[in-house]
Amino acid sequence: MTDGVNTTDMMRILDRIETLENEKKEIANDIKEVWSEAKSKGYTKELRKAHAIRKMKEEDRAVLGTYVQALGLFD
Repeated sequence: MTDGVNTTDMMRILDRIETLENEKKEIANDIKEVWSEAKSKGYTKELRKAHAIRKMKEEDRAVLGTYVQALGLFD
């Protein structure tokens, strides 16, 4: 320990951060592969829209639904 710093603890935390960053990169690559698969099947446009809606907060989706109904977009 130097100047009250627990270097062992710091190294453990640094290792965890690096491991998580590597996992994040792997997941990002997996997501790219799935979008590529969707593109090869011609689903990209629809899936991107559906994905964006599903990522919205529930309140925002409700507001969007209200606007869709009020404008009669799907009647």
